Amino acid sequence: MSSIVAYCRLSRSTVVRCYSTSLEQAQHAIREHNSQINALVHVTTDNKISSTTDGHLRGWTVAIKSNLATSIAPTSCASHGLENFISPYTATAVTALERAGALMIGSANMDEFGMGSKTQYSIYGPTFNPYSSSKTNYSPGGSSGGSAAAVASGMCRIALGSDTGGSVRLPAAWCGIVGFKPSYGRISRFGLVSYGSSLDSIGILARSVNDIRLAYKAIAIPDSNDMTCMSASLRTRIDGLTRSRSWITRQETSSRKNRPLEGVRIGIPREFWVNELSDHALQIWKDGAQKLEQLGCEIVSVSLPHIPHTLPAYYTLALAEASSNLARYDGVRFGTRHKCPNTANLPNASLKYAQTRTRGLGAEVQRRILLGTYVMSAAAYQHYYLPSQRIRRLVQIEFNRVFALPNALYSSKLEVKERSTTVDALLFPTSTDTAPKQNTASDECPVSSYVNDVMTVPANLAGIPAISVPSGLCNGLPLGLQLAAQYGDDDLLLRIAHHIQTV
Repeated sequence: MSSIVAYCRLSRSTVVRCYSTSLEQAQHAIREHNSQINALVHVTTDNKISSTTDGHLRGWTVAIKSNLATSIAPTSCASHGLENFISPYTATAVTALERAGALMIGSANMDEFGMGSKTQYSIYGPTFNPYSSSKTNYSPGGSSGGSAAAVASGMCRIALGSDTGGSVRLPAAWCGIVGFKPSYGRISRFGLVSYGSSLDSIGILARSVNDIRLAYKAIAIPDSNDMTCMSASLRTRIDGLTRSRSWITRQETSSRKNRPLEGVRIGIPREFWVNELSDHALQIWKDGAQKLEQLGCEIVSVSLPHIPHTLPAYYTLALAEASSNLARYDGVRFGTRHKCPNTANLPNASLKYAQTRTRGLGAEVQRRILLGTYVMSAAAYQHYYLPSQRIRRLVQIEFNRVFALPNALYSSKLEVKERSTTVDALLFPTSTDTAPKQNTASDECPVSSYVNDVMTVPANLAGIPAISVPSGLCNGLPLGLQLAAQYGDDDLLLRIAHHIQTV
């Protein structure tokens, strides 16, 4: 397979033609392109490969999203509320990468506190898609747009992002790279600034699935610092379930070398054929199904009836959790305290907090906090929050029904399911269309941008793994295909994605 080609907005002749990005290559790309793309907001200059480091990621360059605690830069979350905050500890995922030999080259731009789909709500200014031209700037997606743009333009080999409702997969699709969101709890969230605690996952972005697999191996480890991280016993249970599948344990034959995914059943969920789906996205969906069929997969149609309700349910739950999580940024416990001339005359502490939050938090963050506070109020709780939780549970049940592998959270042994009605993975587009133009926050109705997440939020609601794989260009802009699998079935997902990318 030819290398993924990422055009830099400086010159459409500037391309990234290899998956390996050494420290020297990364530093050169940063000098050449970062001032225009604005992917990295802090860059380290004292990186050195230790002669004693022998990890399997030795010398790999990594960009870290600005909502992950590191020692290399402030954990700012692209917000005035945390712009000078230096974390007293480092995120578990970052520590694991460093232990494996990776080099942290800088922190990546993002939507403030992860709230956005275009990387435009940032105190550092918007990030631009590396596929932008000299005439038109396109969005890299969000909220991990800085991480995606850094990988696509060769500033690093891999990057870490956070995925609450598609914030890794959507930027990956729009920047023409691979974006992986693992099962909820696979990667420790210790050191990740929370947005929606029951939805957040740390994800990985790279130009190849193989790089994703190697990085995932390093950071998908148990962590007692995170109570939501998978325990070692649960990981062992999942491994036992996945190994018990007969079609995986069969030895390779000469016929299977040409059809490496022989026996895998791929489901095409009808409910993802939404009105917003463009003709281009629909075509790459069909092409992707044909490619999997050539690899030996059986393609079947499946139904997930509650998928149309996932977007409103997601935003109800995510904003409710954000309202709670962001309450700590009051200028006393966390956050930069913003003082006003008349602060001394304010009658109580809550009004002083209000001054700090008004000046420290952006308009989109304030909007989501207010909406989240409302849905958790006594008047709205029964009408919005509880029905959204019921929808979430129904979606989880539907995914469990269509996947052949049982959910390890509820079963320790392989259940006998009717093979003709179940699948091993699902295939659907990552986005409804190619990247939109990058505008300022005031140029677009904020609510209309929420529709960008319609294809990605179901995986977060169910906690299942999902990956976006680049699937071609339309009018010079990338599109991505998305694969999803049962909770814990991350290795199968990466295996299928690898074969798609190498055909």
